[in-house]
Amino acid sequence: MSQKRITVDGWNAVQPTTFKFSFQTTSSEDSGRTMSGRAAISPLFTVEAYDVEYENLTVAQASALLKKIVQKPSKPFFSLYYFSPYYGNWRTDQFYVGEGSLDVKTLKEGEEEVLSISCSFVGRNKLC
Repeated sequence: MSQKRITVDGWNAVQPTTFKFSFQTTSSEDSGRTMSGRAAISPLFTVEAYDVEYENLTVAQASALLKKIVQKPSKPFFSLYYFSPYYGNWRTDQFYVGEGSLDVKTLKEGEEEVLSISCSFVGRNKLC
């Protein structure tokens, strides 16, 4: 069987060098700790998240990826085809990026290169 590729809104020109699974749980406002330090938590839901890094991109590749993941009022989510450890298979779901960073390798005119783009892909839909 051939190697599957992660796609962002159908774009898979460059594969991430890091795709690290994590999850985020949101709890109700009354969650916290008692004065004795014991947790009093009322979980509402948990979502998948992935710490993602793309390295050594051309400007065209970086621009194409950023146009897919940067939120816009008309399109706050992107479609991600990925392997989910939680579900145990390859699937497509909607994600967003709240914050990211870009490291530029060189700004020499005509030879611009992007060293890396790092961000977290956060799932739109709850796991549980």
